[in-house]
Amino acid sequence: MNFIDFKRLLQGYQAQEIIFIGLGNDIRGDDGVGLVFVDNLREKTEFQDSIFILARTNPENYLQKIIDSRAKLVVFIDACKWGGRPGEITWLDGEKINKISISTHAFSIKMVEEYIYSQKNIEFKYLGIEPKSMEIGEPLSEEVKNHVHNFFNAAGSKWVEFAK
Repeated sequence: MNFIDFKRLLQGYQAQEIIFIGLGNDIRGDDGVGLVFVDNLREKTEFQDSIFILARTNPENYLQKIIDSRAKLVVFIDACKWGGRPGEITWLDGEKINKISISTHAFSIKMVEEYIYSQKNIEFKYLGIEPKSMEIGEPLSEEVKNHVHNFFNAAGSKWVEFAK
């Protein structure tokens, strides 16, 4: 998948109707890739009116912001072990999300989704990036960094190295 494919899948939504949530821990190697991905996505003019949240390991801290927004879609972006090659990016089946090893968070992503949905009629999508290593103190692996860079480079964009 590349940015063009990603954009095509989201074309049914206006940019201001989408919330992108980056999940992960940037001191645990590839676990921080969701944050880097969201920082790079923020640079895209196609989504300049979207809401971007770097939730890190605590998406539950942003529940009210999501509920109060005019968004129709929440896209969670995180490192997760789904069996791909390191750095490979794919859409994950929301029904199987609790069975896939999705990063390290205080609350289950499905629990967060269920709470938001109980308050607001909204859709959810999950973008998973296969990690190579999630060891504490490690930087993003070259494989993961290269895949994410190539994902965005397909559309000729600049690369943002670190999550803010």
